[in-house]
Amino acid sequence: MSSPTQEQARQEALEIAMWAEVRQAPPREVLAKLGLLGPDGRVLADSDQETGVGNAYGGDNSGLPSLGPLESFGSWQSVAATILRKTQDSAGFDQSSTLFDLIRWIIFELQFRTMPFLANITGDSRSVSISSLSLAPAISAVTDLIGGLVTPDALTGVINSFKKIGQLAVENKGQQQKNSNVQQGVLTVVNGDLRLGRLRTTVQMEYKTGKGYQQLNQQITVSRLFGSLDYGMCVRNAETLLKWDGQDVDGWVKGASSSPYPPNTSPAWDS
Repeated sequence: MSSPTQEQARQEALEIAMWAEVRQAPPREVLAKLGLLGPDGRVLADSDQETGVGNAYGGDNSGLPSLGPLESFGSWQSVAATILRKTQDSAGFDQSSTLFDLIRWIIFELQFRTMPFLANITGDSRSVSISSLSLAPAISAVTDLIGGLVTPDALTGVINSFKKIGQLAVENKGQQQKNSNVQQGVLTVVNGDLRLGRLRTTVQMEYKTGKGYQQLNQQITVSRLFGSLDYGMCVRNAETLLKWDGQDVDGWVKGASSSPYPPNTSPAWDS
């Protein structure tokens, strides 16, 4: 008979192995019933949809536990970034692409929610009204959702990243009207707690001759998922983590589709 410690190790290893497997799309008959298959039997492309991803990091420089067997990562932040890369890979989600894939968008959400290395996961949302002349309510919603969970520099980084996604949405060519599906990743250290999070919203935009893309008058919902890295879980399963494709925080931030863009400077952000 295995000891409780051995049984825990076995259960954790199985949970991680199941989670790390690439998630498959639902069976074709299910997709067909949902109207997601075209006449040719392929999944319909959402030509009026796009994806904009941004990532931001900040922290208070508080001390973190010893890496122990994970020392080769160099930092706990790199451990977290590597786990986030596996989250994307197992979901088949490409954060560098602006092409919207509904199935992969949903699967990434499921993978984030069920991440074995994340503890104390919380999620909620805020709904606000925005217009072509006013984006400040969106920033207020973000501040309300994560202001108490991140450091001031991390919050500034998130807002700056949101504006980069805004610039991506303005420049990315699409239909006359399009939905910009926004995902903002967050990684921050607060009082020795390494927190991973994501924000999401969808913004309707319209192309106007001479002005380019502008957001329509609408109500948006900004949703939040946040959790803390489980250091013990990581150390106990170091052998598995060391086999995964590594990634540091810089690679995670720069790998997002909005990274090359400057922050959008529309006065609407301040009104």
